Amino acid sequence: MKTGKFLSFGLALVLTVVLALPVFAEDEMDSSAPQAAEQPTSSLEPSLMESEQEEEKALALASDYIADINYNLTHFAVKLSNGHLLVCRVGSWDPGVVEVDALGNEVWYYRGIQANSAQRLDNGNTLVADSGAPGAPSVPQVVELTPEGKKAWEYTLPSIAYAPRYAERLSNGNTLIVLPFEIREVTPQKEIVWQYGLGKPGKAGTAGYLEHPVRAHRLSNGNTLIVDRGYTKGRVLEVRPDKKTAWQFAAAGGTGTQPPGLIQPLDALRMEDGTTWVTDKKQDMVFKLDANGQIMEVRTWVELYKAAPVTNLWSAKPVGNGNVLLAATMVTGRTRVAEVVGDTMKVVWSRENPQPEQ
Repeated sequence: MKTGKFLSFGLALVLTVVLALPVFAEDEMDSSAPQAAEQPTSSLEPSLMESEQEEEKALALASDYIADINYNLTHFAVKLSNGHLLVCRVGSWDPGVVEVDALGNEVWYYRGIQANSAQRLDNGNTLVADSGAPGAPSVPQVVELTPEGKKAWEYTLPSIAYAPRYAERLSNGNTLIVLPFEIREVTPQKEIVWQYGLGKPGKAGTAGYLEHPVRAHRLSNGNTLIVDRGYTKGRVLEVRPDKKTAWQFAAAGGTGTQPPGLIQPLDALRMEDGTTWVTDKKQDMVFKLDANGQIMEVRTWVELYKAAPVTNLWSAKPVGNGNVLLAATMVTGRTRVAEVVGDTMKVVWSRENPQPEQ
């Protein structure tokens, strides 16, 4: 069984003396060397780019995992209630869904599947959105897997053109699925009971238009929070059961005292206090929105890998405690997943104290 590495602050500092912020840099340790136990939080060196007027904070990670295999892309990662990470690897080399413990050891896996998302269910099973590509039989599906790797439920889609990007099990037992141009809710009997979107490319501004949806979350009020990443300008919208829009966040971007604008959102989370956190791939930012979708605060994690060799950020998932779980691929081809402690990120704009965009 393959193992990864969770780096403590001390090890990371020794390995990357010349880097002030070594997150997402390659770990050069011998994989056979003894592993240090994971530290709950590993503080990194303060950024030299902080404003002289702003109190400097040490960036910190709640966890940091590096896979020991190359040439796979981490399209999704989630932190489980037991502290383990559930990681989706796609690509030609050892694709699948892998659960790793605090030391990076694989404790559960399902290989041979091109998973865009995975959710651990209350019954212990794992719900996976499988794109079905590349490779035979190229059948896209949403599948529920038992701990033994058996299929407890599956929802098969007609072709790769319908490859699911995300799926989550709802409290009513139905499954919410994100397709290329549509959000679809299906029952355990595989009947469609609600959908939003045209199901095909359309013209911007058309009712139900979705350009490139990547996430959809059912809220406690019955509405659905949709992340439409787009290709040039993304947006986040809250949609009612009658498919009317409650609010939409699609800021065009500001200058001076105006907040930064949303460009390519990756995920969103409704917090217990009614605010919504939205992550942006293009800018390495997390936006805090009020109940009406208006910006309250903007933070950035860019300092974490400013000097590190990252080829692409695939997933940035807001966490209920205000943290952000990042999943990226390094230039070495190795996966890295890190949970950034939210209150140590740099605040680039706030409603109470607007600051120029940097």
